[in-house]
Amino acid sequence: MKRNPVTLATAAVLLVIFAFMLFSFQVRQTEVAVVTTFGEYSRSITEPGIKGRLPWPIQKVYEFDNRIQTYERKFEQTITKDQINLLVSVYAGWRIADPRRFLERFNGDVSKAEQTLEPLIRNAKTGVIGQHLFSDLVSTNVSSLKFDQIEDEILKIVKDEARNTYGIQIEFLGIKQLGLPESITSTIFERMRAERQRLVAKYQSEGER
Repeated sequence: MKRNPVTLATAAVLLVIFAFMLFSFQVRQTEVAVVTTFGEYSRSITEPGIKGRLPWPIQKVYEFDNRIQTYERKFEQTITKDQINLLVSVYAGWRIADPRRFLERFNGDVSKAEQTLEPLIRNAKTGVIGQHLFSDLVSTNVSSLKFDQIEDEILKIVKDEARNTYGIQIEFLGIKQLGLPESITSTIFERMRAERQRLVAKYQSEGER
């Protein structure tokens, strides 16, 4: 029986497309990927494009979003070096730096990664702020504030461990908000008012001289 050339051509095209889909996959500009062979790590892919693979179940491809993820913590109580309770809210931006380690640690689950980042950031924040005075964060004298220094110190602690242990790159970290517990708000305001009055008296004295 003579076959229709159009039918044969169509079948050939479909066969090529099927083979292409079976033996290749695409990594987008915003993604990284890990390829495993029989469940064991084979290679990481961090560059976008069409990549080759063996069909499942021989090889399996895990694709992860590599765009920066935003992480925020709600107010948490932290004690300064001079033993003042301060409510601090911290934010951070992170992305996947080592796809293999990210897969092994979290099975590619972003929520699990953020659950791991939570105590890491909290401990770093508590440790750093505990080495600074309250006036480094809250003061009527702007020149005495050390926000940038404190943020850099927290970032350095978190960045190294997140990268080396979890395959996560912390791109930025900062203090979003500060607050005071109700129990000490009035005491702090009185202290700040007294500090401002001392500055006023100083300037008045200099003016009179």
